[in-house]
Amino acid sequence: MHGFRLLICVVFYTYPTILLAQHTPAILQQVRFHSDNVFLTQKINQSSQDPYSTAVDTVQMLMDEMGYHHPVLNVPLSRSFMQLDKGNPVCVLNKVKSPERVKKYLFSSPLSYFQTQRLYQLASVKPLGEHLLDERGQVISVSDVLDEYTRSAIILPENYSFGEVLDSDIAQINSKQIIPMSNSAYYQRFMTLFEKQRVDFALIFPASMYINFGDSEPYETRSYGIAQTPDFVTGHVICADTEVGQQTIALIDQALASLYQSERFVDAHVAYLPPSAHTEIRDVILEHITAQ
Repeated sequence: MHGFRLLICVVFYTYPTILLAQHTPAILQQVRFHSDNVFLTQKINQSSQDPYSTAVDTVQMLMDEMGYHHPVLNVPLSRSFMQLDKGNPVCVLNKVKSPERVKKYLFSSPLSYFQTQRLYQLASVKPLGEHLLDERGQVISVSDVLDEYTRSAIILPENYSFGEVLDSDIAQINSKQIIPMSNSAYYQRFMTLFEKQRVDFALIFPASMYINFGDSEPYETRSYGIAQTPDFVTGHVICADTEVGQQTIALIDQALASLYQSERFVDAHVAYLPPSAHTEIRDVILEHITAQ
């Protein structure tokens, strides 16, 4: 079976693009996939398929499993949602669920699993007081933190949902203390701003820190978990709630069910986390897969 798949892959990359559509399910020939992550689209659209990150690797696996060969388009999330709202044959990759989104759009099974974001703080700034933390040492309210650190700013991605509880909390932050950043530039720019000490706080996924720095950060930080948020979140494919969207989600879920049986799906997650987190993320993924 693996040999057959390899042979097909060689044929795909050998034949002219016009023939590739013959190997793509008919409904997928109508659909275009969007991502606001410029690095994801660049890597997916390259001929090289070297491992890069959980977000990129799982998308590449999905596209290969479905036999989808059109480019993934780099589109600002707000524009993608406008197209979804119009019922256009568009799907957005690797986005978390939120109550508002679930009411409007269709979601695939989990495509990726991530440790939830933590509040990172420059170590040169005084640590958070105990009154800002719960008994587990987690931040009770990010907005309360910024209220106390009135001379500090936090960098946040635009058009991103951290989940209902955290989104509501973030909405209470003084806008003058927020440095908004486009999603595509967020994880690169925050590091520059931290290094230049232009911001004191940032909400960052631990995997992003580990991918960029490993065990040695170029500047000293401390980080805090966020109370009332899950330890892990899942990324999904979002499609418009139309007949094309329904058929597309069905194909995606079928492809994901196959990927769930592969050890490389789990490997695409543990490879970008420190060894101390491997067992936990593996257990979470396997528990979710078993429940599907």
